[in-house]
Amino acid sequence: MSESNIKKEVIVKIQKWLDEESIKFSVVEEPYSDFRLDIKNPNQTILSFTDKPDSVLFITHVSLTLEDKKAFAALENNEEKFKILWDLERSLIEINVGYVLLPNQKNLDKVEISKKIYFDGLTKDKFMDIIFALQRGLYLVELMLRQLGGKYYSNSTTTFIL
Repeated sequence: MSESNIKKEVIVKIQKWLDEESIKFSVVEEPYSDFRLDIKNPNQTILSFTDKPDSVLFITHVSLTLEDKKAFAALENNEEKFKILWDLERSLIEINVGYVLLPNQKNLDKVEISKKIYFDGLTKDKFMDIIFALQRGLYLVELMLRQLGGKYYSNSTTTFIL
């Protein structure tokens, strides 16, 4: 069977599974991929790149709010920042997802989380497990941001004027 036919079968299979699980999706035209599906709840993108004929990439990201960025910048020293990030990175590694801290560890703006599956291992169970793994990754980032917020607010000074 040709690569084109295999990809078409995979697309149909993925759309069927999303329908079965009542996960809403939209097909998005993109020049660098053979197919792209944007899914809602959880917000993720499923891609198959033209130059990667035998795999599907799942990707999602968390963008820091202005308040999150302020909390991150307010940490007193780099050691404290890096400890929080290392804890996050270790947790993401433990749930077996890829991640990128953008643009870098010192000036965090976004955390991108991804996972790839190859067609020969594509089952509904594995497919749904990847969706849930990325969702767990999002929760880990949210926990880190709460930790930052707690540190930021607990270090702030409150003054009462009488």
